[in-house]
Amino acid sequence: MLRRISTIALAMLMLLPVGATAAQAGTAAARTAALYEIVVGTTNGSATAYLSVYNAWDLSVCDDAKDGYRAKAEMKIVRTGQIIARAEAASGVNTCDGGNYANPTPNEKVRVTVWVQDGANGSRKFTRSEDY
Repeated sequence: MLRRISTIALAMLMLLPVGATAAQAGTAAARTAALYEIVVGTTNGSATAYLSVYNAWDLSVCDDAKDGYRAKAEMKIVRTGQIIARAEAASGVNTCDGGNYANPTPNEKVRVTVWVQDGANGSRKFTRSEDY
């Protein structure tokens, strides 16, 4: 009986973080890949995009480096190129932006792109994209 209760308790603990929002997760240091189904980092590790498929396709991004750049992410439909969610963390290292929900058509392939840039209109640096 004790083993069964432990297994159920463990399963409950593993399920709780999946629905965590960016505000609940706090800073970039508090986030882990276990909280999100899709995690994409820049090529230099200065920013990370998080996508929670099971939490209404919530896209968020965290600034992971003290480099003066702002972290940005977007999700778009691969077939059409339509951007369906954007996130931006412009406040500095260990800041995150979340709650950017999207509603892609079921079975539609999406592309998550993350990058950093200097200011609002700077050019993209250290960009990485992944298709899902």
